Amino acid sequence: MATISLNPTLYTKAQNYAKENGMSVEEWVAMLIKKFVPAKKKRYRMKRIEELSPELQAIIGFAKPSIPNDEDINGDKARMEYLTEKYTI
Repeated sequence: MATISLNPTLYTKAQNYAKENGMSVEEWVAMLIKKFVPAKKKRYRMKRIEELSPELQAIIGFAKPSIPNDEDINGDKARMEYLTEKYTI
């Protein structure tokens, strides 16, 4: 068990607050630490396609978009070409 030093006035306030809420100062401090100190999150790394199972590679390959034109980042040009082709008689 570790010890934390507090200003006596702060400790009294913490003690009163904890007592009013039906807990000890230790429980209250532990609750605050759990609430405000984030747990260390596990970092995930996106796998390269080559690292995936053949089944997933097949699914991704099926849904893989065509290589976008560098000048048409938002796809506006491709959209207009599609609409022109579709609705031109």
